[in-house]
Amino acid sequence: MFGRSSGRIDLPSVPAALARIIQITSDENATAEQVARVVMLDQSLATKVLRIANSAYYGRLRKAETVTEAVVSLGFSSVRNLAASASVIEALFPKQMFPGFSWQDMWTHSVTCALATEAIYARIVRGAASKMEAAFVAGLLHDVGKLIIARALPQKFVQIVDICREYGYEMTRAEKSVLSTDHAGIGAELAKEWDFPPKLRAGIAYHHNPSIADDHYDMAIAVQAANMLAKRLTRSYIVGSNTEISLRKVAEIARLPVSEIDYVVVRVREGLNRCSDILSWSREMPGADLVEAA
Repeated sequence: MFGRSSGRIDLPSVPAALARIIQITSDENATAEQVARVVMLDQSLATKVLRIANSAYYGRLRKAETVTEAVVSLGFSSVRNLAASASVIEALFPKQMFPGFSWQDMWTHSVTCALATEAIYARIVRGAASKMEAAFVAGLLHDVGKLIIARALPQKFVQIVDICREYGYEMTRAEKSVLSTDHAGIGAELAKEWDFPPKLRAGIAYHHNPSIADDHYDMAIAVQAANMLAKRLTRSYIVGSNTEISLRKVAEIARLPVSEIDYVVVRVREGLNRCSDILSWSREMPGADLVEAA
């Protein structure tokens, strides 16, 4: 299936919590009680939802004692985003370190891209909140193919990272030189296997080539622009690699005025403050002790 990868990549099963949360929060008639019942099926997720709902950021006068109260405090979209983030960390992020690659910085990039995708997509479509349901998750999972390569083909992943560091290649180019496919192609297969909605699939599959995204072109360019913005706002997860990206370039990709991208940056920074707990989960990833010691 993947040419020079010397064997089929076995795709992991969709995390049950992620599948259920995406399904129910995409239903405009869903209630807080229904969402809470789904969250309570995953003890780890339920604990995270309660902790974040009771954090200082939300400023509750009385602590949420039940998951239902927490869902009401956070809102459907926040619970969906939290569930997606927790599921990705638990089920997909590799458990081993790779020389020259930082999982902590990749997680920060992924969360930043998720927030940016949501903000940029909202500016592009100018639609109702119900149209935004896939944007955060599409941004969060846009690089899911990289996680699959690292887990399934660790030696190939090392080669890819080495090529990026030695020649200054983007990962897509290095992946194709080693595997004859790239993380977007592998991510597309995963999204299909997991039966994600078409809009979410398009964001993952076509964020490097939005022109072939057909009906979901807007989502694909939102993820592409958000990816560029996240690279500008965060440290590269390829150690020693730096990419200079202007806000004007991001605006050109998104086909928005630079002033709107300035607004997006503000929204993303606000979102990162809200997501501090989610960002902190990177402390559980391989190499976290080295990052903290640096």
